[in-house]
Amino acid sequence: MKSALIPLDFSANATNALKYANAFAQATKRKLILLNVYEPSVGKYNNIPGIIAEEIAGAEKERLKKIETLTTKYVKVPSVKRIEAGDPLTEIMTAAEDTKADMIIMGTHGATGFKRVLFGSNAANVIAKARIPVLAIPQRYRYKEIRTIVYASDLSNSLSELNYLIPFAKSLDATIEVLNINYGWGKNEIKRQALEQKLKGLKYKKIVLVEQKAVIEQTTLEQIKKYLQRRKPELLVMFPGERSWFDKLFLSSKTEELAQELRIPLLSIRKAIVK
Repeated sequence: MKSALIPLDFSANATNALKYANAFAQATKRKLILLNVYEPSVGKYNNIPGIIAEEIAGAEKERLKKIETLTTKYVKVPSVKRIEAGDPLTEIMTAAEDTKADMIIMGTHGATGFKRVLFGSNAANVIAKARIPVLAIPQRYRYKEIRTIVYASDLSNSLSELNYLIPFAKSLDATIEVLNINYGWGKNEIKRQALEQKLKGLKYKKIVLVEQKAVIEQTTLEQIKKYLQRRKPELLVMFPGERSWFDKLFLSSKTEELAQELRIPLLSIRKAIVK
């Protein structure tokens, strides 16, 4: 059974992400790994081991009780609990690897250490460092059956990315809308025609290529947002990569703005993951 890692900081937004994760796990037959990271006040490797050990033990007991309460109330799928002490970003990456999770699901707003993970340049670190997809859930967003997935693409490596995305979409019986903002570049037309031909050969037929003429007065980010507002899909998928157009749009100083304004879940899948 596949599993999703859910970082929890006990904030309202983390709890909302947990509710979403439970419904998502039911739909995709996943188990949940509930992770809370405790940051010791005197450091994980303090030179007074007795004091730090006592502090961590007390914190783990208290936090485990909180996770058990949340599990009883909101989790209806198989789950395991994990409490770690240290830096949140590091522990999230470690837990994802140790548990062999295939996805990280987390809220776009958090508290304490997780706020630093999700905002500013550290948001890029979560996406850049995670070796598995990251599904970010906006504030107060409630799970909806995923019928339409918008995959925003510049058409570079699109077939490989689609092949990675198709099993996910197929498990949900969802339509993939490949959204391309066309700026009129010659190479874009060649890429589009090549992709159209290749789509005909795919067994999964619920894929639609949407070409939208670019509005020069608007940023690509603004145009994607307007498309989402008009189409109202249940999920946006992006494939960030080093020095890609995605990095320029989403992994800049505008990250916090995006997290606040995006109204639907964002699934980020690093290009390095796709073979």
